[in-house]
Amino acid sequence: MDSTQDKIPALVKDLADRNEDVRWAAAYALAHIGTPAVDSLTRALGDRDSVVRLRAAWALGRIGDPRPTDPLIALLRDGDWAVRMRAAEALGNLRAHKATDALILALRDEKTDVRRHVIAALTRIADPASADRLGDLLKDADWRVRMGAALALSAIGTEKSLDLLKAATCDENEYVQKIALAVMNKREEGCEPVKK
Repeated sequence: MDSTQDKIPALVKDLADRNEDVRWAAAYALAHIGTPAVDSLTRALGDRDSVVRLRAAWALGRIGDPRPTDPLIALLRDGDWAVRMRAAEALGNLRAHKATDALILALRDEKTDVRRHVIAALTRIADPASADRLGDLLKDADWRVRMGAALALSAIGTEKSLDLLKAATCDENEYVQKIALAVMNKREEGCEPVKK
């Protein structure tokens, strides 16, 4: 009977299978195997096939081991938008503070799905050290970038981040404004704890 370790190479190979169901089944199985699959999945991040890279990034995000953080950060500049999206998702799942600067740059990605995953990642990471940079993004021309910054500042939840978020209460975009107003209203009602 094969050990779990022996199954990893075949599963990594299956990430490139023609059948999408086989590809996702392999990604799920590798994520379920967990830490023993991290090295093989990290190598797969450099595969020339974008399908392999995105499935590997997805599985690594589910495993939660921080070792592949640097290769995942590099994938935020991948030529395939789906790979960039899965890399952002994985970095958020890892709560990789080290990725904050690269994720802030990725808020300008041309693809909406990538930006949406970047916003989710920054919100999960909630790095207080990024508050000033996120505050600057509240002045960005793209409302989606401003919305991402507002969500991340809200998640950070420090006195400083919430003070920066006040500027968004008068944003020209209703979504950005609603996020900021909801957080400020909760804060005034004493419902929003301020993190130190």
